Amino acid sequence: MINFFGTYSGEICGFGGFLTAIAALLYARTRVAEFERSVRDLDWQQVSEMSLDVAKLKKAAQKWQNNANAMEKVSSKEMFEMALAEKLRRESPATVTRMRDM
Repeated sequence: MINFFGTYSGEICGFGGFLTAIAALLYARTRVAEFERSVRDLDWQQVSEMSLDVAKLKKAAQKWQNNANAMEKVSSKEMFEMALAEKLRRESPATVTRMRDM
């Protein structure tokens, strides 16, 4: 028995690979046939119009997001400038006092 598998192991493995390839081919063909059945009565003009609508919506959403990001950046910059001005306003009387004492 060992001699049989030792002699024909390559052929047995090859036949197993062949059967696996046939099974994969049949599975792929089944999937393709299923896809073809699902798109057989599809209105491709409508699909192209919908894809254009999606592209327009995506562009509008990106524009809105960019505007929101720009407003947030401007508001954070304004807040930083206001905080800096407040800090300078608080510190300036102390600086003036020190200059008078000199």
